[in-house]
Amino acid sequence: MYEGFPQPGNRITVVGNCGSGKTTLARAIAQRRGVPYLSVDEALWKPGWVMRDDDEVQRRLTEAMAADAWVSDGNLGSRSHYVLPLLDTVIWLDLPKHLVMRRLLARTVRRAWTKEELFSGNREGWRHSFASKESILPYAWNAHAMYRRRYEALFADPDYAHLKRIRLTTPRQVEQFMRDLA
Repeated sequence: MYEGFPQPGNRITVVGNCGSGKTTLARAIAQRRGVPYLSVDEALWKPGWVMRDDDEVQRRLTEAMAADAWVSDGNLGSRSHYVLPLLDTVIWLDLPKHLVMRRLLARTVRRAWTKEELFSGNREGWRHSFASKESILPYAWNAHAMYRRRYEALFADPDYAHLKRIRLTTPRQVEQFMRDLA
């Protein structure tokens, strides 16, 4: 039975496994609300898939998140200590593993085929996507349970009771959330 979702605040992050739809949802919310969309991946990665150092990532994110309203996507991980205090809403896309993997495989093939630029000039090529230890596919398969544990703990932690916490577990819930979004 649908009971409705709380309306998110003004400083929103969308989290979940790779391929769960974080970027798609975050961009849609930002567009609907007329606020900036912030890509955590863009803050993390330099051209050539070189990761920025922690201080630069923190500087880039805290500067971007100093605004009154925005929507970001990307998992918190080691950034949680400085990102969580800036948020008022966490939306967790906790979709079934089989659905996430199917979407991720299709997305990865499409990106490798079209050579779509993602951010900072980076692309997902065939070799990087399918014949590399850094392939996103096995990472997502193995990380699914880790993200579930991480965000279950966050949502249950009384230290973050001030956050609006929205957990979406089906595509239908995501669609309903977007229909209800003010």
